[in-house]
Order: sequence, then structure tokens, then C-alpha cells
Amino acid sequence: MEKAILSIDKLYISQEMNGSYSHRGDYAIDISRLSYLKAPFTGRIKRIYESCNAVWLESLEKVEYADGTMDYMTVMTLHDNDISDLKVGQVIKQGEIYYQPGKKGKVTGSHIHIAVSKGKFKGKGWYKNPYGYWCIYHQYDITKALYLDKDVKVVKSSYHWNRIDKNESYYPKSNYIGVSIVNALNKLQIDSSFSNRKKIAISNGIENYRGTSSQNLYLLGLLKQGKLKK
Repeated sequence: MEKAILSIDKLYISQEMNGSYSHRGDYAIDISRLSYLKAPFTGRIKRIYESCNAVWLESLEKVEYADGTMDYMTVMTLHDNDISDLKVGQVIKQGEIYYQPGKKGKVTGSHIHIAVSKGKFKGKGWYKNPYGYWCIYHQYDITKALYLDKDVKVVKSSYHWNRIDKNESYYPKSNYIGVSIVNALNKLQIDSSFSNRKKIAISNGIENYRGTSSQNLYLLGLLKQGKLKK
């Protein structure tokens, strides 16, 4: 399962969620002074609206949200000057640059307007809220939806963001229903020896691994969530 990641070169938020200018009642943010946006997950383009070059990208599978939610996700982006390389039905792989900042539509400066929806693409992708602004359906707090790539330089943001190393790798999620980390690892054909469990423990923040019940249950919990780092 992919983790949904905001992967850009720098984070400068020029308008926040529910901002007083054009984001009233909207969980979208405007990001300026960046060069590109990489696909936060592997997804398919569901709709393109050319008036402001809006693009809706829906995840092919369920993804992990930054707050731990597991669900499909749709991301809407606006204002790229040229999206001639994009088309409805096109699949974009996670980490692939697919969108750039621009001034297409009614804007005051070059930026990317980005919003997140919980679940699959719905209807026409957006609706007009009571303040007269177009919002993505089932809008979701972007800081709770997207991890922030650890390499992103934060220039201006008042939000706390869960950072993640996009190069981190995790063991497959375990469906094991017991309480033995050894058995759970064995079922996934992973070396369950004490020496390897000690290495795994260090990768997951346990420096003094002794194989205690509490330590093993902690590692097992991560494995069952698909969050056990290799």
C-alpha cells in the first residue's frame, strides 16, 4: 500500500485552508515558489477542466493517509499553464512530476492550488460552496491526508506536517491474527531470528531490543499496519 506523499522542492503556502481571500470554507492550499509537483500516489486522471487547467487524480488503490486512514484518495490541482501532456484516463506513477505552478485561470500570481478528497472521484469533481468558491467533494485536511517528503524545504507554513522518507521501505502488511512476531514474520517468509529482529527493531526506533513481550508486540502492531520498516 502506498503512502500518500506531498513531494515538491519547497513549501511556501501563500494561502491556507479556509483562508480569508478565496479559500473560505475550502480545505485547499495555494503553494507558491515551487518548481513542480510529483504525483502523491499512483493514480488515474479522472477529469480535466481547461478554464483553470484543473486536474483530478484518483488513486488506483487505497492509500495510507498521514493520519493513518486507509482509503482511496483524489487530489485536485489548478493553474498549471500547460497541461497538454495530460489526458483523462492517463495513469501517473507515484513520484512522477506531472504538474507545475502557473497562472491559468483567475489568479494573482503563479502557484498550484491543491485540494484533497477522501475517497474516489465523485460527480464533476467539485461543487460551489456557500461562499461561492469551488471545492472538491469530501474535502479533507491536507496535512492529515499527505505526508510531507522529508527533503522538502519548508519556507512558509503554519501547519505541522508528518514528514516521511519516500525512500523508506516497509514489510508487507500482515493479516496474522496471533500475538507472536516470530510466527507473523515466518508467515511472510521473513527471517525471524533474534539477530534479524534486532536489526528490524533498531530500524523502528528500539535501540535496546531484548525480545521482550512489549517490544515484540510493538513490532507486531507495526507489521499488521504495514508500517514495519525494513
